[in-house]
Amino acid sequence: MKKIITLCIVCLATISTGWAQGVGIGTTNPQEALHIAGNNSTVRLEGLNNINNPKNKGGADLYNVVVDSNGNLTLLDISGEMSSEATVSSPVVLQTMADSGKNSNELYTKTFTLTQRAYVVVTYYISMEFESYDGSAKIVDGRTKIANNYWYLGNGLAPDTSKKYGMTTTVYTNANCDTASGYIYNSRTVTMPLDAGTYSVHLNGEVYGGGMTADAAFRVTFGDYDRLDLSVIYL
Repeated sequence: MKKIITLCIVCLATISTGWAQGVGIGTTNPQEALHIAGNNSTVRLEGLNNINNPKNKGGADLYNVVVDSNGNLTLLDISGEMSSEATVSSPVVLQTMADSGKNSNELYTKTFTLTQRAYVVVTYYISMEFESYDGSAKIVDGRTKIANNYWYLGNGLAPDTSKKYGMTTTVYTNANCDTASGYIYNSRTVTMPLDAGTYSVHLNGEVYGGGMTADAAFRVTFGDYDRLDLSVIYL
Protein backbone atom coordinates (compact mmCIF):
# COMPACT_ATOMS: atom_id res chain seq x y z
CA MET A 1 0.00 0.00 0.00
CA LYS A 2 2.84 2.34 0.89
CA LYS A 3 4.45 1.65 -2.49
CA ILE A 4 1.25 2.60 -4.30
CA ILE A 5 0.93 5.86 -2.35
CA THR A 6 4.57 6.71 -3.02
CA LEU A 7 4.09 6.09 -6.76
CA CYS A 8 1.05 8.38 -6.84
CA ILE A 9 2.97 11.16 -5.10
CA VAL A 10 5.82 10.83 -7.62
CA CYS A 11 3.35 11.00 -10.56
CA LEU A 12 1.63 14.08 -9.14
CA ALA A 13 4.96 15.76 -8.56
CA THR A 14 5.98 15.04 -12.16
CA ILE A 15 2.70 16.43 -13.56
CA SER A 16 2.93 19.55 -11.37
CA THR A 17 6.47 20.17 -12.56
CA GLY A 18 5.40 19.76 -16.18
CA TRP A 19 2.53 22.26 -15.84
CA ALA A 20 4.81 24.72 -14.05
CA GLN A 21 7.21 24.63 -17.00
CA GLY A 22 4.49 24.79 -19.64
CA VAL A 23 2.85 22.32 -21.98
CA GLY A 24 4.97 20.96 -24.79
CA ILE A 25 3.72 19.29 -27.98
CA GLY A 26 6.58 17.70 -29.87
CA THR A 27 9.03 18.85 -27.20
CA THR A 28 9.95 17.81 -23.65
CA ASN A 29 11.32 21.26 -22.87
CA PRO A 30 8.50 23.80 -23.40
CA GLN A 31 9.63 27.44 -23.38
CA GLU A 32 6.16 28.98 -23.05
CA ALA A 33 2.83 28.10 -21.44
CA LEU A 34 2.07 26.24 -24.70
CA HIS A 35 4.97 25.26 -26.94
CA ILE A 36 4.31 23.40 -30.22
CA ALA A 37 7.57 22.24 -31.74
CA GLY A 38 8.39 21.05 -35.23
CA ASN A 39 9.12 22.68 -38.58
CA ASN A 40 5.59 22.00 -39.86
CA SER A 41 3.67 22.57 -36.64
CA THR A 42 0.27 24.26 -36.97
CA VAL A 43 -2.76 25.14 -34.84
CA ARG A 44 -6.33 24.51 -35.98
CA LEU A 45 -9.25 26.47 -34.46
CA GLU A 46 -12.46 25.11 -35.89
CA GLY A 47 -14.36 28.16 -34.68
CA LEU A 48 -12.47 30.13 -37.36
CA ASN A 49 -13.11 27.83 -40.32
CA ASN A 50 -15.47 28.59 -43.19
CA ILE A 51 -18.17 26.30 -41.77
CA ASN A 52 -18.37 28.01 -38.38
CA ASN A 53 -17.28 31.58 -39.11
CA PRO A 54 -19.01 33.79 -41.73
CA LYS A 55 -15.86 35.93 -42.09
CA ASN A 56 -14.06 32.91 -43.52
CA LYS A 57 -15.19 32.59 -47.15
CA GLY A 58 -13.25 29.39 -47.79
CA GLY A 59 -11.43 28.62 -51.02
CA ALA A 60 -7.70 29.14 -51.39
CA ASP A 61 -7.71 32.62 -49.82
CA LEU A 62 -5.96 33.32 -46.52
CA TYR A 63 -7.61 35.30 -43.71
CA ASN A 64 -5.97 37.42 -41.03
CA VAL A 65 -6.35 36.41 -37.38
CA VAL A 66 -6.29 39.25 -34.83
CA VAL A 67 -6.42 39.49 -31.05
CA ASP A 68 -8.70 41.74 -29.00
CA SER A 69 -7.98 43.53 -25.71
CA ASN A 70 -8.90 40.39 -23.76
CA GLY A 71 -6.53 38.17 -25.74
CA ASN A 72 -9.29 36.47 -27.71
CA LEU A 73 -8.45 35.42 -31.27
CA THR A 74 -10.84 36.21 -34.09
CA LEU A 75 -10.84 36.70 -37.84
CA LEU A 76 -10.29 40.16 -39.28
CA ASP A 77 -13.10 41.58 -41.38
CA ILE A 78 -12.38 41.33 -45.11
CA SER A 79 -10.87 44.43 -46.70
CA GLY A 80 -12.30 45.72 -49.96
CA GLU A 81 -14.88 48.02 -51.46
CA MET A 82 -17.62 49.20 -49.10
CA SER A 83 -19.63 51.13 -51.65
CA SER A 84 -19.44 52.61 -55.14
CA GLU A 85 -22.38 54.71 -56.25
CA ALA A 86 -23.72 57.95 -57.63
CA THR A 87 -24.69 60.00 -54.59
CA VAL A 88 -26.27 63.18 -55.98
CA SER A 89 -29.95 62.31 -56.40
CA SER A 90 -30.49 65.40 -58.57
CA PRO A 91 -28.03 68.07 -59.76
CA VAL A 92 -27.30 70.88 -57.29
CA VAL A 93 -27.11 74.48 -58.55
CA LEU A 94 -24.77 76.76 -56.62
CA GLN A 95 -24.53 80.51 -57.38
CA THR A 96 -21.84 82.95 -56.33
CA MET A 97 -22.85 85.90 -54.19
CA ALA A 98 -24.52 88.69 -56.20
CA ASP A 99 -21.16 90.46 -56.56
CA SER A 100 -19.52 87.13 -57.60
CA GLY A 101 -18.13 86.60 -54.09
CA LYS A 102 -17.56 83.16 -52.59
CA ASN A 103 -20.48 80.83 -51.80
CA SER A 104 -20.57 77.16 -50.74
CA ASN A 105 -23.05 74.44 -49.85
CA GLU A 106 -23.22 70.71 -49.10
CA LEU A 107 -23.93 68.54 -52.15
CA TYR A 108 -24.46 65.14 -50.52
CA THR A 109 -23.76 62.99 -47.46
CA LYS A 110 -22.68 59.33 -47.34
CA THR A 111 -22.65 57.39 -44.04
CA PHE A 112 -20.58 54.26 -43.38
CA THR A 113 -19.62 52.06 -40.40
CA LEU A 114 -16.30 50.41 -39.54
CA THR A 115 -16.27 47.29 -37.35
CA GLN A 116 -12.62 47.81 -36.41
CA ARG A 117 -9.69 50.14 -37.04
CA ALA A 118 -8.91 50.54 -40.73
CA TYR A 119 -7.55 52.69 -43.51
CA VAL A 120 -10.45 54.18 -45.46
CA VAL A 121 -9.94 55.24 -49.09
CA VAL A 122 -12.38 57.93 -50.23
CA THR A 123 -12.52 58.72 -53.96
CA TYR A 124 -15.01 61.08 -55.53
CA TYR A 125 -15.56 62.69 -58.89
CA ILE A 126 -18.27 65.18 -59.78
CA SER A 127 -19.24 67.02 -62.95
CA MET A 128 -19.65 70.78 -63.23
CA GLU A 129 -21.38 73.05 -65.74
CA PHE A 130 -20.67 76.81 -65.69
CA GLU A 131 -23.41 79.25 -66.70
CA SER A 132 -24.49 82.85 -66.19
CA TYR A 133 -25.88 83.78 -62.76
CA ASP A 134 -29.49 83.10 -63.74
CA GLY A 135 -28.65 80.10 -65.94
CA SER A 136 -29.96 81.76 -69.09
CA ALA A 137 -26.69 81.68 -71.05
CA LYS A 138 -23.23 80.19 -71.31
CA ILE A 139 -20.34 82.23 -69.96
CA VAL A 140 -18.47 84.26 -72.60
CA ASP A 141 -17.18 87.23 -70.58
CA GLY A 142 -13.58 85.96 -70.48
CA ARG A 143 -13.35 86.38 -66.69
CA THR A 144 -11.88 83.64 -64.50
CA LYS A 145 -14.34 81.46 -62.57
CA ILE A 146 -13.36 79.10 -59.74
CA ALA A 147 -15.18 75.98 -58.54
CA ASN A 148 -13.91 73.97 -55.57
CA ASN A 149 -14.90 70.62 -54.12
CA TYR A 150 -13.91 69.21 -50.75
CA TRP A 151 -15.44 67.09 -48.01
CA TYR A 152 -15.78 67.11 -44.25
CA LEU A 153 -15.61 64.00 -42.08
CA GLY A 154 -18.67 63.58 -39.86
CA ASN A 155 -20.00 61.31 -37.12
CA GLY A 156 -22.84 59.96 -39.22
CA LEU A 157 -24.99 63.01 -38.52
CA ALA A 158 -23.07 66.30 -38.48
CA PRO A 159 -19.80 67.24 -40.22
CA ASP A 160 -16.68 68.42 -38.42
CA THR A 161 -16.06 71.63 -40.35
CA SER A 162 -12.69 72.32 -38.72
CA LYS A 163 -10.82 70.40 -41.45
CA LYS A 164 -11.38 70.02 -45.19
CA TYR A 165 -10.35 66.87 -47.07
CA GLY A 166 -9.88 66.19 -50.77
CA MET A 167 -9.76 69.83 -51.86
CA THR A 168 -9.63 70.17 -55.64
CA THR A 169 -10.15 73.21 -57.86
CA THR A 170 -11.16 73.98 -61.44
CA VAL A 171 -10.39 77.38 -62.94
CA TYR A 172 -12.74 78.17 -65.82
CA THR A 173 -12.71 80.95 -68.39
CA ASN A 174 -14.44 81.32 -71.75
CA ALA A 175 -14.70 84.04 -74.36
CA ASN A 176 -17.02 84.26 -77.37
CA CYS A 177 -15.22 81.75 -79.57
CA ASP A 178 -15.43 78.16 -80.74
CA THR A 179 -14.61 75.74 -77.94
CA ALA A 180 -15.05 72.16 -76.81
CA SER A 181 -18.35 71.14 -75.26
CA GLY A 182 -19.11 68.71 -72.44
CA TYR A 183 -18.64 68.43 -68.71
CA ILE A 184 -15.75 69.48 -66.48
CA TYR A 185 -14.91 67.26 -63.51
CA ASN A 186 -13.30 67.60 -60.11
CA SER A 187 -11.84 64.43 -58.60
CA ARG A 188 -9.68 63.46 -55.62
CA THR A 189 -8.65 60.43 -53.53
CA VAL A 190 -7.87 60.57 -49.80
CA THR A 191 -6.65 57.71 -47.57
CA MET A 192 -6.98 58.06 -43.80
CA PRO A 193 -6.87 55.80 -40.69
CA LEU A 194 -10.06 55.61 -38.61
CA ASP A 195 -11.10 53.69 -35.51
CA ALA A 196 -14.20 51.51 -35.35
CA GLY A 197 -17.40 53.56 -35.44
CA THR A 198 -19.89 55.32 -37.67
CA TYR A 199 -18.71 58.13 -39.95
CA SER A 200 -20.00 60.26 -42.79
CA VAL A 201 -18.54 61.99 -45.84
CA HIS A 202 -20.05 65.45 -46.50
CA LEU A 203 -19.08 66.62 -49.99
CA ASN A 204 -19.29 70.37 -50.53
CA GLY A 205 -19.21 72.60 -53.60
CA GLU A 206 -17.85 76.13 -53.63
CA VAL A 207 -17.94 78.84 -56.31
CA TYR A 208 -15.95 82.06 -56.45
CA GLY A 209 -15.43 84.81 -58.98
CA GLY A 210 -13.18 87.13 -57.04
CA GLY A 211 -15.86 89.41 -55.57
CA MET A 212 -15.92 91.85 -58.48
CA THR A 213 -19.23 93.11 -59.87
CA ALA A 214 -22.74 91.79 -60.46
CA ASP A 215 -22.11 91.11 -64.14
CA ALA A 216 -19.28 88.74 -63.14
CA ALA A 217 -21.55 86.56 -60.99
CA PHE A 218 -22.19 83.02 -62.22
CA ARG A 219 -23.58 79.62 -61.29
CA VAL A 220 -22.32 76.03 -61.40
CA THR A 221 -24.47 72.92 -61.68
CA PHE A 222 -22.80 70.11 -59.74
CA GLY A 223 -23.59 66.43 -60.14
CA ASP A 224 -25.16 65.70 -63.49
CA TYR A 225 -22.63 62.89 -63.23
CA ASP A 226 -20.90 61.89 -60.03
CA ARG A 227 -19.40 58.95 -58.16
CA LEU A 228 -18.24 58.20 -54.63
CA ASP A 229 -16.11 55.11 -53.93
CA LEU A 230 -15.39 53.96 -50.37
CA SER A 231 -12.86 51.17 -49.79
CA VAL A 232 -11.56 49.79 -46.50
CA ILE A 233 -8.24 48.19 -45.54
CA TYR A 234 -8.63 46.66 -42.09
CA LEU A 235 -5.53 46.89 -39.89
